[in-house]
Amino acid sequence: MRSILNAQRLLQLYQFNPKLKDIWYLAAAATFSVANQPQEIPKLFHYAMLLSNENSYKFRVTLAYKTMEMLNEPEEKRSAMINEIYEQPTDSQRRLSARFRETLLKTGALAGLPRAINGLSTLKQYTPKSLLPETKEIDVWNAAMGLADPCPQDGTLRKQMRDTQDVNEVMHRGLDQWNMIYNKVSNRVVNNLNSSYPDLWYFTLMHVYGPLFSFDKILSKQETSLVVISSLVPQDVNPQLRGHLKGALNVGCDNDTVEAVRRLSILVSQWCNIKWSDGIVGLLPPKTRKQN
Repeated sequence: MRSILNAQRLLQLYQFNPKLKDIWYLAAAATFSVANQPQEIPKLFHYAMLLSNENSYKFRVTLAYKTMEMLNEPEEKRSAMINEIYEQPTDSQRRLSARFRETLLKTGALAGLPRAINGLSTLKQYTPKSLLPETKEIDVWNAAMGLADPCPQDGTLRKQMRDTQDVNEVMHRGLDQWNMIYNKVSNRVVNNLNSSYPDLWYFTLMHVYGPLFSFDKILSKQETSLVVISSLVPQDVNPQLRGHLKGALNVGCDNDTVEAVRRLSILVSQWCNIKWSDGIVGLLPPKTRKQN
C-alpha cells in the first residue's frame, strides 16, 4: 500500500482545528480505516502517543518528524525502539491505546468487519508489548465441543454482556441511544429499517446500538458520534451522514466541532483518493436550522 501521511500532514491534522484537540487522531484513524488504508493508523497512533506527554505540544514539529523516522526504520529496530520508549507507559498512553482500539472496533459496524480487522491487526503490529491487551490462547475446536471458553478474556463487550443478566437491558440501552441521536425522527427511521427487513432493525438495535454504540466507558457518547461521522464521510452515504450530523448535535456536540470533524474527514478522504457521486452533505448554519 502507498504511504499517505508524512510529517507535514501529521502536523496539519494536529493543528486542523482546536475543537478537535482530543479527537483529531481518532477521527483520522476512523477515516483511514474505512478508506482501507490501515497502514496510516500507526503513524497517527505514535504521533498522538508522543504528544500525550505534558508540554509536548511545544515540540509538535520535531515529534512529527520523529514519528515518521521511527516508523520508517527496519522492522526489528523499529520494534525495539517502540518497546523501549513505552517500557513504562503513562496512564494517558494506556487510555489513548484503548481509545484507538475502541474507535476501530466501532468502525466495523459502519464499514464492515474486514476493514476493522485490517485496522486493528495493523495497529497491533506497531503497539508496544506493554500496551497490548492481555490475551489467552483460544482452542476454537474445544470451544465448539463445550470443552473450553470461546472468549476467555473479559473485553469490554464480553464484560458488559456477562454483567447484564437481562438482554432487555441491552435493548433498552440501545433504544435510549437511538432516541438521543434521532430525536423527533426516531420513529420514522426505525420504521423505514423495519419495513425494509425486520431483521435489519433487530440487528441494528441488538448488535450495534445496544452493546456497541451506547457503550461509553472508553469513548464518550459525543466522541462516538464524531467517530461515526468520520466513518460515514468516505462512504458516499449522504442520507446516513445527514442523520448523524444532526445526531451529534442531539448528543451534545456543538455545531463548530461537528463541522470541523466533517471537514477533517473530507481532507483525509481526499488524500485517500475517495470520490463522491454528489457532494457531501453538511449542517445548515445555526441561524437557519430548525429547532428540535
